[in-house]
Amino acid sequence: MQIRRRTIYIGAAIVLVGALTGTAVALTTSGSAPAPETRSTPSASTQAPTPTPTPTPTPVAAPQSVVAVGPFGSWERASTTKVARVVPQVGQAADGAVAAYIDAPVIDQRTTALAVEVAVVAGASYEFSAQARSLSPLPQAVDASIEIGDQRIALSELDAAWSTVTGTFTAPADADTAEIRVVLDGPVAGLGIDDVSLVGADGKNVVPNPSFEKVGGKDTIVNRSLILPASNPMLAVRAPAGQISWTATDAGGKVAAKGALDASHALEAVPLTGLDEGYYSVAVKTGAGTVTTLLGVIDYEGTTIAADPRFGVGLHVENDLYDDAADLTASLGIGLARNDVLWRFNETTKGQYDWADHYVDGFDRLHARGIHLLGIVNYGNELYGNGKVPTSKAAIKAYGDYAAAIAERFDLVGLEVFNEFNHTRFNKTACGTKPSCYVPLLDSVHNAVEKVDPDLPIIAGSTARYDAPWFDGLWRAGGLKYADAISFHPYEVSSDPESLAGIIDEANRSMKDNGKTTRPIWITELGSSSKTGGRTVSAQADYLVRTSVTALASGAEKFFWYDLINDDPSPAKHEGNFGMYYQKASGVAAFQPKPVGYAQALMIARIGGRSLAADETARGVHSVRFGDEKDAVRVVWAPKGKAEMTVRSDVAVTVTTMTGATKTIEPVDGVATIPVTVRPQFVESSLEPAGATPAPTVSQTPAG
Repeated sequence: MQIRRRTIYIGAAIVLVGALTGTAVALTTSGSAPAPETRSTPSASTQAPTPTPTPTPTPVAAPQSVVAVGPFGSWERASTTKVARVVPQVGQAADGAVAAYIDAPVIDQRTTALAVEVAVVAGASYEFSAQARSLSPLPQAVDASIEIGDQRIALSELDAAWSTVTGTFTAPADADTAEIRVVLDGPVAGLGIDDVSLVGADGKNVVPNPSFEKVGGKDTIVNRSLILPASNPMLAVRAPAGQISWTATDAGGKVAAKGALDASHALEAVPLTGLDEGYYSVAVKTGAGTVTTLLGVIDYEGTTIAADPRFGVGLHVENDLYDDAADLTASLGIGLARNDVLWRFNETTKGQYDWADHYVDGFDRLHARGIHLLGIVNYGNELYGNGKVPTSKAAIKAYGDYAAAIAERFDLVGLEVFNEFNHTRFNKTACGTKPSCYVPLLDSVHNAVEKVDPDLPIIAGSTARYDAPWFDGLWRAGGLKYADAISFHPYEVSSDPESLAGIIDEANRSMKDNGKTTRPIWITELGSSSKTGGRTVSAQADYLVRTSVTALASGAEKFFWYDLINDDPSPAKHEGNFGMYYQKASGVAAFQPKPVGYAQALMIARIGGRSLAADETARGVHSVRFGDEKDAVRVVWAPKGKAEMTVRSDVAVTVTTMTGATKTIEPVDGVATIPVTVRPQFVESSLEPAGATPAPTVSQTPAG
């Protein structure tokens, strides 16, 4: 049924007049957005009046609130495979303590994010009202609407202040229910909805849980993420009436801040006043007991840290543990994810692809968060011989066809051909692990994928360690012509992270010597365990920064850490402690970041998307600069101990440690002297634009 609609501007109100049998709706939106002016058309003999200047709107501060987890009772929420977040937002709600919060960086088609069915009287008239806001400081168009039945109410421009949306609704003559929906026509960032009402002649609001105060769940600390913005570090806390108190301890065991407030709602936003950027343990005491969590505070803007497409992480979406992997990955600012796409799960009848639910759901969640997948075409399929490696001509062709099907179905940054083909753990076949046995797989994938997505990179290698003879043989066998990039897993650098630079140089020489050209290098798997008795959690964090920055400085395009979540809750298990997050703790809804996860988020936030500019390493001090001289961030460390470095700067230099602690160093005669240790630091400096002052010089002096 088509709606005919005309728009009438009356003062500050926008009225939509629709014609639809049995249904009528009108809308008035009030807020910070100025109304369009009504102007007459001048005649030939009449001079047009001078337009009244449009007043400049005043920026509105972001709400003092925190995004939480939990269902809204009667309200239905879109799947996280369609909309990244439809969750509670606690603090500065329009009514009560909680509002609905919608964050959707990617929307492929018109989608209902939030809906509730209400009971109505057939033919009766109702007054509709809701509050809406966004996280924008200035009014911006929001690609969303509210629908009642078949009627659409477009939202006006919104900023961070609550705006009122009102209208009238007449129920169809044959209906005893109506549905209220929040519909997204495109991406939205931090859309808030609260205090929804549909009131009939009897004065009763028929909307259940209209202010979203009833939020399901049992945990005490219910944050969606425990990576918090330094501008507004807050916890969402479920507590009985009474006092909530908290104490934050820094990485050195010192009390960093504490506070208390009285709980007046089932969920309270608890501001962690006084917490600067850093990694903390926070104990929260309520009338129900004390719960402790680890969390990170980082200086960033926006709803999350802006994603950096140079950094990736390994996932295992086959495991329930990884249900929230997309959100956890996005919270750290990581732009890429790597995961198996096991052939045997998805082609159980020859030529038919029935995608396993864990891949569909897991990969679509990544897509909804704007995270791109590096899919691994793994391994064999018993429909075509052995279940380890395809070896016959028919199996190799089917392997390529399967890769093309992956490329058609999922949002990819690339397809990696097999995982560690050179390792007998994954490859026990008559042909064996030699590169001549790998080339047919690479050829098959390249040719099949080219037909469906010629721009999708095919990644060759994916070897256990950097296997120099294997790669030499692969390039001599013509492998480069089927590869858009190469990859390997250089775990051999465990005791010497900086030796990765020499391995990358060797990989480039091998391609030139044996294939006459080169391809980009991706480090698609490297990590380190923090098991008890091995590398400490702080050393694991250092290792991440040292290896990933060395890789980028040496010319690698991308770096993937292995992996996102500890695969075992026991700290003694080697294979179970590679993650950036711990597994769920009692009383805490979100997974807690490990120091390595905090380090990844801190590094991405500090680099801030700046391009790699220069490797200024000299005399035992590693210094890698991102950004130009007028706005530079350097990652610096001294592998063999304490040292000093100097940086030219016109302003105070800010130094941030791996625990988030910061200090400023004033330059003397335009030069700042910075102590350097084995633990990486982030050094921010600034010079006037080129021409005003000489370009900066960086020198390193080992401490005597």
